[in-house]
Amino acid sequence: MGEPSLNNAIRRHRELVGLSQQSLGELAGVSRQAIIAIEGGRQVPSTSLSLRLARALRCGVEDLFSLNSGSGIAARLAPRDPASVGGARVALAQIDGRWAAHLLPPDASAAADGLVTATVSARTGLVRPLTDPAQLRRNVLVSGCAPILGALAQRVGGRFADARATWLPASSHRSLDLLEQGLVHIAGLHLPGGPLGEDNVAAVRRRFPDQRMLVVNLTRWRQGFVLPAGNPLAIRSGADLLRQGLKLARREEGAGAHALVQRLLTEQGAEHARLLGPLAAGHAEVAQLVRLGAADVGVAIESVALAAGLDFVPLAAERFDLVVPARLAEAAPVSRLLDMIDDPAFRTEMDELPGYDGELAGHATTLEAA
Repeated sequence: MGEPSLNNAIRRHRELVGLSQQSLGELAGVSRQAIIAIEGGRQVPSTSLSLRLARALRCGVEDLFSLNSGSGIAARLAPRDPASVGGARVALAQIDGRWAAHLLPPDASAAADGLVTATVSARTGLVRPLTDPAQLRRNVLVSGCAPILGALAQRVGGRFADARATWLPASSHRSLDLLEQGLVHIAGLHLPGGPLGEDNVAAVRRRFPDQRMLVVNLTRWRQGFVLPAGNPLAIRSGADLLRQGLKLARREEGAGAHALVQRLLTEQGAEHARLLGPLAAGHAEVAQLVRLGAADVGVAIESVALAAGLDFVPLAAERFDLVVPARLAEAAPVSRLLDMIDDPAFRTEMDELPGYDGELAGHATTLEAA
């Protein structure tokens, strides 16, 4: 595939903000002749110049560039998860009128919505859709670490003609980051703050003080130690994590499991202790590392321990909530995913899954803007 040709909307944005070509050039650190060449399509700006132009024009880089052929779209690229490996395949959706793309893992576990064919900057790429863009505009991006989000997302497309959904596995902290940056519609959140989820609500208030937000419960679960069958090392409390040579399946900073481990260590007066063991990308990987003997213990949700035939020692009861800006929640396609929480088939499925409690599912808390 050859390099895609670009058109740009620099002149339109320049005129909107009332800048001359000379003034824009001075702000971007280039000559008036360079601006003329770029606006005329005779010169493609470098990544750094594209960023300076966008800053001068008070817009995003993706607002300035698109594919000439109409076979692709400019999209913001979500920051790559440091624990992931990806190629050019992306999940794609439109949020507040702007396209967002998330690199997918190269294991074909999920179908791609498009392929990145060129990068305009570190945060902006040109994407060739692999399906009708009209369908992609109906896509809801929901990030979070709860495996049940996969089942919820699949049911959305099966029930509604005007919506579909894509689950993007991510820690609670990363999910809130993506929501704050406008790169997902919905973020999944669980923090070890007790069964009523006070810490979830507090975290949302801190992150989004100026927005009206909804916090909608999806499930409750228990989080705790995941252990080999029979618990051969008799691990029962946070003090046991400090044993010399113990291998812990660690989670990244920002994950709910990481926060729970830090709380256990603080209770032991060892908040700065350096724990050894492999890094796990999610709950299921924690269970896999323990099952294979690569770790002696991990912290994850009860459901993955039970599914893997492992022992489980509960440490905390938590809510897993969905966080969504109220403006997005009020209309399709986002409203369709929230409606699906009350779907009888989904409720029945959740009741059959070990370790999930759907008693409060669908219960919503509205946080008004400050």
